[in-house]
Amino acid sequence: MIPAARIAAVIDLLSEAPEGVPAGQVLRRGLQRRRYAGSGDRQAISALFWSVHRHVARLGWQLEQKGYAPTPRALVLAALPLVEGLPADDVSALFGGDSRHASEALDDEECALVAAFDGQPVDDDAMPRAVRLEWPEELLADVDAALGPDSDDELAAMQGEAATDIRINPLKVNDRRVVRDKLAGRGIKCHPTRLSPLGIRLVRRTRTEDLSEFRSGLFEIQDEGSQLAALLCDARPGMQVADICAGAAGKSLVMAAAMENRGRIVALDTDAGRLERGGARIRRAGIHNIERVAVSGDWGTKRYRGKFDRVVIDAPCSGSGTWRRQVDVRWRTDAATMARLHDAQASLLEKGRAMLAPGGRIVYITCSVLRSEGEAQIERLMQDAPELEIADIAEIWRDVIGEDAMPPVSDGMLRLLPGRDGTDGFFMAVLQSRLR
Repeated sequence: MIPAARIAAVIDLLSEAPEGVPAGQVLRRGLQRRRYAGSGDRQAISALFWSVHRHVARLGWQLEQKGYAPTPRALVLAALPLVEGLPADDVSALFGGDSRHASEALDDEECALVAAFDGQPVDDDAMPRAVRLEWPEELLADVDAALGPDSDDELAAMQGEAATDIRINPLKVNDRRVVRDKLAGRGIKCHPTRLSPLGIRLVRRTRTEDLSEFRSGLFEIQDEGSQLAALLCDARPGMQVADICAGAAGKSLVMAAAMENRGRIVALDTDAGRLERGGARIRRAGIHNIERVAVSGDWGTKRYRGKFDRVVIDAPCSGSGTWRRQVDVRWRTDAATMARLHDAQASLLEKGRAMLAPGGRIVYITCSVLRSEGEAQIERLMQDAPELEIADIAEIWRDVIGEDAMPPVSDGMLRLLPGRDGTDGFFMAVLQSRLR
């Protein structure tokens, strides 16, 4: 494909996007329909597509200052000079011309628009804070309550691309350097993660699912923050563990390895399809102590009451800590959605409370940077849970991971952040049953 055709493809993809459909799905479907596109074309199309999404609020603001609506074509026209740094003449050359695959030539107004943006940065001092940070204005107070003076830096870090991390399987390899060296031998540059002792970070995004090391279960793809959250559950051999909202079993795999395949993990989820996908990962990893259970949306705890040493709740949430990966989700997160999530989080904590055995722990996790989904939920529960106390995650970290590079812990609870820690955003609290 010629460069002009790539630009036209991005405009088409942005224009084709049905309301409510995730951008990643739109891109995958669009590329599948363009099977004639080579790998270089796909990379270029994907890069510009995501660049527009990562800058959409700022691009829209810049366009509005010039009297333009932020249509897909206008957003791409603005992104090329403001984000990609292309000179105005080069932008004009990417439209029209002899190719039937190119988008239509710029009209006089569009030429003037591109010329006005020539050599200008996408950021502007006059931008409202929410626009500059690419963050929903209605969620600014919530994130500020969680992150305080670090909010701007962390939200700015959220605008970048997320790294690709993998996690070794301790049941099959006890030293991540073995996997690192195998990948390096295949020309895949990578290095150990800074915080997780099981993690390896790829220098560049690379497809790993076809590698023999992946197929044989030596490693799984998993963000470093998720690895840490699973390790801090402190699951031990012989324990009974409930993994609520287990999904495709990412955290269950880490806990099962720590348990040396002894004891039992009950992986619960309302999405049977996700649990089924987890089955392939479990078999590949050589795990034998995970029981997958699909439950209804109003599932009860009667059969599980008081049975578990660890109740891990990876609660449904805004996913705001992962918005580097799902950049469009933030613009679909409204007050009604947040209210439903808050109710679900509170309900799951109550279920975890009922399922906990004496002396056990509830491990509450959200991939969120919002206080309402983290500290506020714990504070609400603790007002009426005299049988529970907050366990200090700093002590658990020292026992499970060691002293090195431990992020700050506040009131015993942990936040992992993209700017400070290089992970997705996570909140984690451990509630311990008081022994009577």
